[in-house]
Amino acid sequence: MMQSRKLGSADLFQIIELHGPTHDADWMLPGMPPADLQANAAWLYPDFWIPRTNRLVFTFQLWVLKTGRSTIVIDTGIGNHKQRQAHAQNMINTPVLDWLAAIGAPREEITHVVHTHLHGDHVGWNTSLVDGAWLPTFPNATYYLPKHDWEAFKERYDAGVRDLHMAPIADSVLPIVEAGLAAYVTPGEVVADCLIASDSSGHTPGHLLYTFADGGDDVIFCGDVLHSPMQVLHPEINCRWCEAPDLARASRIALLKRAAQSGATLFPAHAKGLNGWRIGTTSDGFSVHV
Repeated sequence: MMQSRKLGSADLFQIIELHGPTHDADWMLPGMPPADLQANAAWLYPDFWIPRTNRLVFTFQLWVLKTGRSTIVIDTGIGNHKQRQAHAQNMINTPVLDWLAAIGAPREEITHVVHTHLHGDHVGWNTSLVDGAWLPTFPNATYYLPKHDWEAFKERYDAGVRDLHMAPIADSVLPIVEAGLAAYVTPGEVVADCLIASDSSGHTPGHLLYTFADGGDDVIFCGDVLHSPMQVLHPEINCRWCEAPDLARASRIALLKRAAQSGATLFPAHAKGLNGWRIGTTSDGFSVHV
């Protein structure tokens, strides 16, 4: 599925691999008050929560930003033919490469591949299966990996960890490094002359935000700092996979404060739609317009 909009002088495309109810809300957002989900059901359904099954609705996707100078992919989704522990992500087969070609971004013309973090559902299309080998999908691109994520994940991988998050390192990250296509990003760096990296660690050791500003309000590609708009109303609630809970909360609250003060639009990695989320303030916290 493809959608597009203008973003200043650039074009933003959303390439959706998978969209639907995937995770039990109590399991994915431990501590989220069920009564608050019910109280917000009218606007959470059907894009963010399915009340009858208590499932969160997630989107798995690639963002593509065409600036005229560069063609940038921001996070690369699940990928085809990848063996994954998560049932919904295991061995999927979607026409993402055809969709990229359809928007004028064939794989050979991608110039930058930017990652908010290195979880498997954000690195999948880094590589494609060719004659039994995992080869870089975008052979002419530089792949920008969060430096602190790479260091932490590589250490675990070398120690023999092959769990949910480390298994994708073998098929989707190491081939990029071995091909000499990787660059390593730290907070404050600018990628492709238009995306400013900021620290948002906590979900992973080196999670990054990327801010794009061009002729209007800032847009922030915020990865997995937010999985549900209910985390705007309850920023103290982490998702199940946040590695450093206190740090993840601090990063989320800092992002919400920044967006509320600046008017920046947020694009969480697992949210469908091209309008993004607008953050406001209330007497006791934050509000969200989705």
